[in-house]
Amino acid sequence: MKKHNPLFLDSTQPVGDKLITNVELLDASLAPGESLYLEVTDSFGVQQKFALKTVATKKSVRHSAELWLNQNEQIKYRFLLISAGAELLSTAEKTALAGGAISEKWDPATTVKASAVPKAKKATPKAPKSSEIKKTATIKSQGLLGTAQDYQQMKFLLGELE
Repeated sequence: MKKHNPLFLDSTQPVGDKLITNVELLDASLAPGESLYLEVTDSFGVQQKFALKTVATKKSVRHSAELWLNQNEQIKYRFLLISAGAELLSTAEKTALAGGAISEKWDPATTVKASAVPKAKKATPKAPKSSEIKKTATIKSQGLLGTAQDYQQMKFLLGELE
């Protein structure tokens, strides 16, 4: 089995062949229940999220992932810190050329506050007033009468065509 050298770019392969892109994030500490993701947007605007795996060594803790991306494709990416399905922190969006390795230090640029997300209010149905019910009944009876008159008029007009 051959090993992939990220420093060697095979120019004989046409653009579009899939290559492994190694991604690592350094100096990120996670609280229980939090996880790190990589959000990638390709040149077509398709957005994908990839979970980063935590790799702990004696010297450091790093988070990494392997992505299959098109060779020489321009991508935009950012790292996300997510807890309970909500985005807490994210890095600034950056661009890179797919096919090598992406290695960065955790530097959150934006914070998403939970209080900034508006809560949905429960809609309580209102009971109709008796006067509204009477108006509706009158309109419905007039509607049926109007429909019958329209039908008679159409029948008369069609009879004249014959």
